[in-house]
Amino acid sequence: MEPVTSLVPSSDGAATEIDVSVLIPVYENAATLDELLDRLVATLSPLGIAFELILVDDGSRDESLAILERRAAADPRIRPFALARNFGSQAASCAACDQARGRHIVHIDADLENCPEDIPRLLEPLAQGYDLVCGYREDRTGPWLTRRLPSWLMNAYVRRRTASDLRDVGCGLRALDARLIRDLAAEGEARRLMTPMLLRRARNVIQVPVRHRAKRGRGGHSFFSLLGIAVDYYMLTARRPFLLSGLASGAVLLIGLVALLAGAGLPAVVATCAGFLGGLLSLLGEYAQRLYVLAQRMPFYELRDEDDRDPDAAPGSA
Repeated sequence: MEPVTSLVPSSDGAATEIDVSVLIPVYENAATLDELLDRLVATLSPLGIAFELILVDDGSRDESLAILERRAAADPRIRPFALARNFGSQAASCAACDQARGRHIVHIDADLENCPEDIPRLLEPLAQGYDLVCGYREDRTGPWLTRRLPSWLMNAYVRRRTASDLRDVGCGLRALDARLIRDLAAEGEARRLMTPMLLRRARNVIQVPVRHRAKRGRGGHSFFSLLGIAVDYYMLTARRPFLLSGLASGAVLLIGLVALLAGAGLPAVVATCAGFLGGLLSLLGEYAQRLYVLAQRMPFYELRDEDDRDPDAAPGSA
């Protein structure tokens, strides 16, 4: 794996600072990679900026990695990496963040659900002082029951937990200041939940409408992988995840005791025992959750950098 540095040689041999690092997690996207790379280069080259394309293969079993290596041999701006096995798209995104050298970061998925041609629209707010630009799919497609409804529920929960007005937490197209991914390892498990983590770190956030197309190829999230991410986020962020089960167990225990005093017999005994055991399990779960949160070593607070405190450096939050 090549060393991380902020300078790369330009066409005339001089050292050039990278303006934009485009991060792309890849999993069995052989059908879309050539088109994706062609469109990214065609979109970014006219902007007159120095850029790099960082693609992390997440244990693909198709020709994805071979395509990346072939394209990298012809274009040094393409930097492929490969995980040892399939760790999931969030892990691939984090690995790409660790290799990024640009002042600004763009994240896009490899399945062409989002259009690379929308990237310049996300870079403009960064130049205006915003440090996180989130795309939202204004013309989103996909099944209502297995995609759009769960997405709506997840968006509502993330807005509540982050006190933001983010409309589309699942959109794979976003741009940000590279300072937001500094010391990413300190986030522990929260690194798997990239957008909420960035919302916690960002000061000035804006949302930009982007186009949405049907997924192509085998890559991307399945319904069950999205469900797993939602459960991960709930368990990581919920302050009292076992409160509801504890209250329900307490209610069952109370009903059982009342029924037992009224001489209801075996059903009352069963309800009393079930309520007691449910309450005990909820209490143990509450302690386990607290130990889990402590083990993540999440910072109690974070100080902004000195250059972040200039009130004229960025506009107000959007």
